[in-house]
Amino acid sequence: MALWGRDAEQAELDSVLASLGDGLSRALVLRGEAGIGKTALLDYVASAADSEVRVLRVAGVEEETDFPFAALHRMLIPFFDLRDRLPALQRDALLVACGLADGPPADRHLVSLAALALLAEAASDGPLLCCIDDAQWLDADSVVAFAFVARRVHAESIGLVFAVRTGTPFTALDGLPCVDLEGLSDAAAGQVLRAVVPGALDRRVADQIVRATGGNPLALSDLGAELTADQLRGGRQLPEPLPIGTRLEAHYRRQVDALPEDTRTWLLLAAAEPTGHFGRINAAAAALGLPADAPEPAEAARLASITTEVRFRHPLVRSAVYSGAPPADRRAAHRALASATTAASEADRRAWHLAAAALGPDGAVADELERCAERAAARGGYAARVSFLARAAELTVDDRQRARRSVVAAQAAVTAGAPLQARTLLDGLDPAWLDDVDRGRALIARAYAGITMGDGAVADAAAMCLAAAEAFGERAPDLARLALFRAVQWAINAEHLLRGTTVTAMADAILAHPWPDPLIESRDLLAVGFATVAAHGYEQGAPLLARGVEALLAEGTTDAQHLEQWVVAVTACMIRRDYVSADAVERRAIDVARRTGALWELDVALYTYSMANTELGRLDVAEQLVIEGHQIRSALGATAEQWEVYQHPELLAWRASAEYLPQRLEAIADASVPLGHGAVVRIARFAEALLALGTGRYPEACTTLRRLIDGDELCVHTRVLADLVEAAIRSGDRVLAERALAMLDTRASAAGTPWMECLFIRSRALLTHGDVAEDCYREAVDRLTRTEARLDLARAHLLYGEWLRREKRRRDARDQLRSAVALFEDIGAAAFAERARRELAATGETAQRGPEPQRSALTPQEATIAALARDGATNAEIAATLFLSASTVDYHLRKVFRKLEVTSRRQLRQAYPD
Repeated sequence: MALWGRDAEQAELDSVLASLGDGLSRALVLRGEAGIGKTALLDYVASAADSEVRVLRVAGVEEETDFPFAALHRMLIPFFDLRDRLPALQRDALLVACGLADGPPADRHLVSLAALALLAEAASDGPLLCCIDDAQWLDADSVVAFAFVARRVHAESIGLVFAVRTGTPFTALDGLPCVDLEGLSDAAAGQVLRAVVPGALDRRVADQIVRATGGNPLALSDLGAELTADQLRGGRQLPEPLPIGTRLEAHYRRQVDALPEDTRTWLLLAAAEPTGHFGRINAAAAALGLPADAPEPAEAARLASITTEVRFRHPLVRSAVYSGAPPADRRAAHRALASATTAASEADRRAWHLAAAALGPDGAVADELERCAERAAARGGYAARVSFLARAAELTVDDRQRARRSVVAAQAAVTAGAPLQARTLLDGLDPAWLDDVDRGRALIARAYAGITMGDGAVADAAAMCLAAAEAFGERAPDLARLALFRAVQWAINAEHLLRGTTVTAMADAILAHPWPDPLIESRDLLAVGFATVAAHGYEQGAPLLARGVEALLAEGTTDAQHLEQWVVAVTACMIRRDYVSADAVERRAIDVARRTGALWELDVALYTYSMANTELGRLDVAEQLVIEGHQIRSALGATAEQWEVYQHPELLAWRASAEYLPQRLEAIADASVPLGHGAVVRIARFAEALLALGTGRYPEACTTLRRLIDGDELCVHTRVLADLVEAAIRSGDRVLAERALAMLDTRASAAGTPWMECLFIRSRALLTHGDVAEDCYREAVDRLTRTEARLDLARAHLLYGEWLRREKRRRDARDQLRSAVALFEDIGAAAFAERARRELAATGETAQRGPEPQRSALTPQEATIAALARDGATNAEIAATLFLSASTVDYHLRKVFRKLEVTSRRQLRQAYPD
């Protein structure tokens, strides 16, 4: 099948088919205006596929956008007999999402992974080509799944070709390989026109039509068929303007208007029924008294084709039929379709038709739509839930009930990743309609909508949560306590960018709240603990935080509770230097997020865990976690701002000695400020201080670190106190060093953790002399050796060696400095390794630079897969971990084996050690 003037586009599609033949996967988006030839290109690639390629086609239908996972279900129907090959969680999530089983609401990303796995299983029997037309009209839940699959396919022999109309606010596929379709060249357009004109065609008329249509193939073919012979020969003037572009729909409308009334009514029924189900349309037609031959004139006019389903010649025909009909006729059509939609499994579709048929508020229909919303939520169809609830609100008679439904719809919109829709729903509310509880819910929804939109609302979120807690009050005490906890969470995130409240005001509100006595819930302990730190000091708040973490880690904490609280709990651990508890909290957060498909939570958990490993000196582990997060953000289609924010400043500072690093750290901070992520800004500043410490620029480090400590009301920067002691004493500011040491002493005593005590002892050595100093250095080295904190151990060796050299004990200094160099080089801390080598050289010993770490021949993804395989994970387990298919894992693992010259996982453990 050849297409005039589409050689380049056909070549792109041919390359998709060639990839399938090579056992690889490809995704491609065809983007262009209506009639430009997208469907024809899908027809081309479907017909050009080899006989062993199984072709699947599905098209978005504008009227079906409110039905959860509708398009995904249609695509996967042929493969449900393979469902038992999927991991149980994925299988169950997919079946629930498609309405084939009951169960807890499925996370949409877990459904997406299940769709990828199912298609990969199907492709193991032969290549698959999935053609998705009119993607802009897919239901939102299916779009998420299709986009996820398109970003994760690699070695499964799966091709996905999407056709998307321009001029619609559709961005779900952004970032995928894309071909923007333009009009045909004049020569190709002339060929199309001559092919459809049965008689003579004047050259000047042809040129005029080609110019007017801009080479749009559909407009060319329609005009060639519809203009009279006289007009085409040049004997009569062409109509002005020609029916092209936005006027093409009006052209179809004129064709529809010329049909008999019964045919127009029948077409309206077909346009109003998104499934195109001929039996249902015919039943509705019978209810309206239409004759059996009513659709025949529409078929004769080539406006629609009828088999077991009705298909319009082009979506613009459907649009022309539906939008051109009077509102009363549309309502009558929907009433008839509702009467014909009687199966229990079609309850949602019946309710949708009834809603479209409603002239004004209708309490019974609104109630049914609310039940539809809950059924959608039970399947994980949060986008559909929003649509049902929003329409239910419109049809609700009582103002307060209408407001409540709008608030619940806004909450669902936030969950569905539609923050702008959430704001729109909330902006339409009259505050007088809201009771206190709904007002609190609306505030929380508005806060989270802003956070999701990334417009700086993180800075405002704590204040909005405090206002929500006040609104909930005694009427909803659990919601009030949750809102106060969230206020703490977002205050920690916003730090110095906090707006609308202060840490002091937040602490006062939390401590004034009537909490249960005694405090036993982890969430409550963490909230009150941080408020106590802010109001009364670290030493009073730290024990509460320790109890909160202990309660969270206790048996009986649900997965949902852990995902809700883990971020605050990790902060509570790290300000006490409790790496054992932090590790337990983060590992469970990663496990829960991975099992349930909560990818955004998993991304944050991996980032946070990489920070914890960086602080301990496990830089290789941290880098692997960063790579895994990279995989997830790629699957989710992260924005450029998110990529910048999720760089790891501290890891960069330890690793790099390059001159460009300060500019990179500044870029991270600059990207974080508009989003309100003050914590990321502060991490970038700490990274700058680390780089300054490593290169001996102590006054610069001192200034930066002091700024971090000043105004740190929640004590989240407790960890920098030891660095501040070092920077201040080396800068000659003993007063500041002593103040920082006193703070560290108080907090180490309150925390009672080995790491904090070691940092205090090491820092005390810097401010003492003689035997006392040496005893402190020795004790710090000895005790840090028994912890996991390798970076701080290396720094203890370095500081001790530097002190010994200044005490003229060069031989003793060399022992410590050699240990420091070896540790820093083994860790990969470039700047500090160089500082230790300079000190060692100053003792008179030639400082031998260690061998440059060998760069792995493996790509980052291959390295991650190799590490997981080395540690015993199966291909299926690796696939679930990295949100890939098992086929792609196998493909990369075979490349790993070739590069490392091994043939088995056992050999891999030797060739690719920890």
